[in-house]
Amino acid sequence: MKLEQILNIYTTERYKISVQAKETDYSSWVVFPNYADYFENYLGYYKSIEDQDKLINHAVKGIFVYKTKEYIHPHQSVWRDRGGNERGIRPEVSDAVIEGIMENEDKLNSAIDSKDFDTLYEFIKKNKVTKFGGLEIYDCALRIGSKYNISPKNVYLHGPTLIGLKTLEGKKLVEEDISNNKTVALKDLPECLQNLNPIYIEDFLNFKRLDFMRI
Repeated sequence: MKLEQILNIYTTERYKISVQAKETDYSSWVVFPNYADYFENYLGYYKSIEDQDKLINHAVKGIFVYKTKEYIHPHQSVWRDRGGNERGIRPEVSDAVIEGIMENEDKLNSAIDSKDFDTLYEFIKKNKVTKFGGLEIYDCALRIGSKYNISPKNVYLHGPTLIGLKTLEGKKLVEEDISNNKTVALKDLPECLQNLNPIYIEDFLNFKRLDFMRI
């Protein structure tokens, strides 16, 4: 498939996500009409939180509510792989990050006042602990930022998103070695992606169908 065809599938098909019901050890699929509806509901939850301490807690732990049910986002849930090995972000890791942010809440507020996503991202990064990586930093900044209408202007690279960009790099659809950067500007991406919100592009680059791309 061409990149444009894969993008069309992403933007038109139903969007499903495997979430963990809060404080349980099982996951279930939640289905949204499309990717835009998912982001509207998912990030809209954080936008609705009035108490900043609760916002920080839920943003770090990936807790969100959809249709009155409380879930943990798969990026922050704890699960076991086929070999029985534990994966994900342990509660004590999240708690340590929350403690660091709370202790520096004045600097958080300064980052929020800047209205600059990268400033917010770098603040979260300074309060990270081991096993709270690039994806988790991005998620936390995105959730907190959604409350204050702060969103990325570029596409942040980490985990599966970085793998997706390397796929485009391997197909010579983007500049060679662009994946070495922390972020990529919209103008440096294939034309069919340039009109998308960077938040959506970050997610699209995780899309498993990119593995089947042909040029």
